[in-house]
Amino acid sequence: MYRRAVLGSLAAGFGALFADCSGSSVSGSVVANETPLVLTHEYAVQATYSGTQIAVNVIAENGGNESVTTDPPVPRIVCTFLTEADERVYQAGRTLLDPVGVGESTALEFALGVNVDAVARYELRCKWVEE
Repeated sequence: MYRRAVLGSLAAGFGALFADCSGSSVSGSVVANETPLVLTHEYAVQATYSGTQIAVNVIAENGGNESVTTDPPVPRIVCTFLTEADERVYQAGRTLLDPVGVGESTALEFALGVNVDAVARYELRCKWVEE
């Protein structure tokens, strides 16, 4: 059991080394936001036991004058991973499940573990949805 854990750690370490050396560069932007949430974001290329993944970390801060509640409509944040030719590789969305008070924030993560090399950029959209 110990041997497997050590080998897995070494594989993840080498994967991280090669992920950083490959020059994987991804850009990201907020392309639409119809809510009072202010989105800040960053990405990381990470090595996992199953390969390389891109993780986009988003902080959504309530920059409005009222709390964002869980009563409909609620904010939904969507992350779309795209190729250089603007073809969609993957898209995921998260609906806020907890209220966000004025000046408070919440963290979200969007991860992609397949076709990582095809991704050139990601786009974030935040809109109100009736759920």
